[in-house]
Amino acid sequence: MKDQQELILDYKNHTTYIKINRPPNNYFDADLICQIADILEKMDQDDNCRSIILHSEGKHFCAGADFTKSNFKNESEAYSALYDQAVRMFRTKKPIIAVVQGAAVGGGLGVALAADFRIACMESRFSANFAKLGFHQGFGTTITLPRVVGPQMAKKMLLTGVRLKGDEAFKIELADFLVDRSDLMNKAEELAEDLNSSGPLGLQAIRHTINDGIADQIEQIVKWEHSEQDRLRETEDFKEGIKASIERRVPKFKGS
Repeated sequence: MKDQQELILDYKNHTTYIKINRPPNNYFDADLICQIADILEKMDQDDNCRSIILHSEGKHFCAGADFTKSNFKNESEAYSALYDQAVRMFRTKKPIIAVVQGAAVGGGLGVALAADFRIACMESRFSANFAKLGFHQGFGTTITLPRVVGPQMAKKMLLTGVRLKGDEAFKIELADFLVDRSDLMNKAEELAEDLNSSGPLGLQAIRHTINDGIADQIEQIVKWEHSEQDRLRETEDFKEGIKASIERRVPKFKGS
């Protein structure tokens, strides 16, 4: 039985607030993403909701999956379930604003990219660090990251695992706004107010057109991402990548 409520909901002025409450790192699993998708789908049916603010408690926005403490007996099935829930998130209709107060790393970057807008501060950190773990990206990042930053910058982020500070993310438009940490929620609410003042049906129609079937694309790509993760999870390099990450050292990959 879990001791704390892992998602905290609030409603104000046509905006739904979803707070991830697994501090300090806010690691996700299929259950958490399922709960978020459930809420987003419910909000699609609520005419009073016109925008969503996705934020989190603690030091980081979301540090992805916790490789050190797997709750699953079968990791392959766990990741398949996780990505099924991710696709549900991308199929929802209301605009989402992500408030990134710390790290959005690995799968946590994938969660941030599921939003329409990302608000960052200087303390924010964005990284597609999969290659540094000897792993493959997931959560549809193969599709979403190039759409936001362009294919060449996405390639740089994915192949080098570079960690971007808030101002660097803002420069490449990975973050839409850069504010002081204390102003993150104020900026999110200001943006939500702008969205809420638009005609809700028109807003959703425009968003759907711009997204151009992204959920279908992600549904297809996560199958490939998952198969590559299954293959790489069995390698010595992946084991070394995780071990090095836990020990906070540079990994010594052998290509096996």
